[in-house]
Amino acid sequence: MNNNSSYGGLHVEARILVEEHQTPLLCFYLDKESNEMKLIADSESQRKVKESEQFEKLEFMLKCTLNEKKKLTFYDDCTLDQCNQQDPILLPLVCYDRLPTEILKAVFEFLGPEDLKTLLLVSKTWKSVADNPLLWTGFGLPRKCRNSKELFQEFFEGSLSLKLQYLELGQFDFKFDDHYFERFMALSLSCIKITTDIDLSNVSNELLATLVNNCKVCSISDDRSQNKFGAHLEVILKKMSMETKIKSLQLEHMKLTSIPPDVLSEACKNLTSISFDYVEISSDQIKAIFKSLKMDANVLIKIDESDGINTFDIERLDSIFDRLTGFSFYGEPLDGQLRRWMDILDNSCKLKNLELLEVDVRQIPPQLLARVMTKVERLNLSFSEGASPQQLKEVFKRIVKSDSKVKHIELDSMNLRLISPELFAEAVNKLESFYYGSCKVSESQVLEMFRIMSLGTNLKKLGTYYGDKEYEETSLETMGMDKMEHIELVEPEILAKAVNNLESLQLDLGASTKESSRLTLTQ
Repeated sequence: MNNNSSYGGLHVEARILVEEHQTPLLCFYLDKESNEMKLIADSESQRKVKESEQFEKLEFMLKCTLNEKKKLTFYDDCTLDQCNQQDPILLPLVCYDRLPTEILKAVFEFLGPEDLKTLLLVSKTWKSVADNPLLWTGFGLPRKCRNSKELFQEFFEGSLSLKLQYLELGQFDFKFDDHYFERFMALSLSCIKITTDIDLSNVSNELLATLVNNCKVCSISDDRSQNKFGAHLEVILKKMSMETKIKSLQLEHMKLTSIPPDVLSEACKNLTSISFDYVEISSDQIKAIFKSLKMDANVLIKIDESDGINTFDIERLDSIFDRLTGFSFYGEPLDGQLRRWMDILDNSCKLKNLELLEVDVRQIPPQLLARVMTKVERLNLSFSEGASPQQLKEVFKRIVKSDSKVKHIELDSMNLRLISPELFAEAVNKLESFYYGSCKVSESQVLEMFRIMSLGTNLKKLGTYYGDKEYEETSLETMGMDKMEHIELVEPEILAKAVNNLESLQLDLGASTKESSRLTLTQ
């Protein structure tokens, strides 16, 4: 529209609202039937707009403009360019190609690989910026390439394949040989993941080892009973000891006992991060690895003793426990073992992530347990047997203290009702995420939790475990807010304010379970 009516002043007043009052104005319009100005915006913006004098001016101008609509000139796409040539001040043509490349790159950083592929086709300028390898972090092999040799070959004939940075070798509908891996060798991969689904029997150990050691991050998952990748892994580790780019190594469900300790030691000496997830490893191997491993390296160990099969020398843990940054234990420790771990962590703790699953913690003094639990950032006590009311109270008391480091807690199958509503609510709202699954909570605890949440909270997620990507697979459980016990008793206005203070919210509404939503219609 042109400036023949009040739209010139309207533009000025709207600009004042947006720029000077910092109001993210979305939309305003005049309702012809009621002759009132309507505003589409968030509640905070609505309050700001209605309190400003510009609101009345805008309403007056819109009403005047409605009466003078015959004086307005409207433009369609066909005449827009011509209009800009005649009056460039009125309708300036924005050329995004003229933006500094630093600005374009900053914008493109918010986009994923699928969108970046589109940007490559916009213009030469955009292509030059979107080609930056740093923007393509995490770009992996398209799913369709896993289903067909022809589609796989077609993809690698195009230039887009050169942007691959993440390669997952898992389920493919065809068998790999050295020819395929020679294609991979031409890439600048940063991360490779090998899972037990892949058949590498026709791939040479040396070629695989070279490819893996050209990446910064490597993850290998096997089946201990089959030990499919045992021979491959030994060659990979030997090459690591001589020359490698690997900085982060994750080994999952692997049998390592056949690999010489000195090979493991040399391979791990330059790592900044290492993760042993349910691996079978000897005491001598553990000793050798930690003798050469950097003192500041991130170390995550997961142990599953629930089936009674001893795959990890847990007595050796005493000597390395203070160097771990992540620890997960599923099963029952040896007599006195858990207490020794707690004492070690109480004196020196680097842990960020701690999981004790199906572990009886009743032997640990409440204050000691609370001190250790609040020294980590992520805590998972799901299915822990028999945590006493006094232990839980002490943990929640420590959470509300300023020196508590814990941000994310996952609890399950515990009775939390003996914790006072005030303490429960204050502690939960100090966290960033809280999952309490099938724990027993009281009506007053839930009401107080949402009341405090409505006034202001640190919580970002409720009912979902929330952590760094490094640990996000730790918990697969989520709980829709509408399934929470006593949720239907929370006042609708309080509930609305509370959930709008969260970053994300899950509503199940009966989608994943047969249980119907507890929310009332008003809520």
